[in-house]
Amino acid sequence: MSINPNLIPESQWIMPTLSVADNEQRLSFPIQSAFNYHGYDAVGGVVLGFRLLQRAISLLTPEGEPLQRRELTLFTAFPGLGARDCFELVSRIVSENRFILDIDFNGTEAQQGIAGRFYFEFGYRGKTVALAPVAGQPTTEFLNIGRASKRPDATPEIQRQWTAAKYQLANTLLSITPQDAIRVL
Repeated sequence: MSINPNLIPESQWIMPTLSVADNEQRLSFPIQSAFNYHGYDAVGGVVLGFRLLQRAISLLTPEGEPLQRRELTLFTAFPGLGARDCFELVSRIVSENRFILDIDFNGTEAQQGIAGRFYFEFGYRGKTVALAPVAGQPTTEFLNIGRASKRPDATPEIQRQWTAAKYQLANTLLSITPQDAIRVL
């Protein structure tokens, strides 16, 4: 059972943990830790950030070798606070100035978001990988509801739909593997 009743039960979460290293110490982060750190306002963004980290770690590190969390870098065009907090929790990437955000970056095929683009270029020990959610995720409907929720005349019904859409995205991402959620550009 999930702590939050709007999320699918934890027993249905696929790959709910990721591991990194801080020097010689291995650290394990369950996704619930990311929810505890950020909260549930940007629940879809938290899970997106978690899946992005899992995919980046799998692509940037040799099999069985832990990623040194304080060596990861990120350039992104996505300003979402849920994903950003997830990145910070796991890698301290924001507070240690290894995070660059440029919401005007257009040099990519990554999908346009509510603001910016769903573009994430992770770097680690001289290697880089550009990632984005799989095509069609988040859906056009999700983006339209999100944009409507940001308008000054947004109704309580639009806000309710936006909250429901964020949980739907989170549940979708929780129920699939990082490889099924995140593509390499």
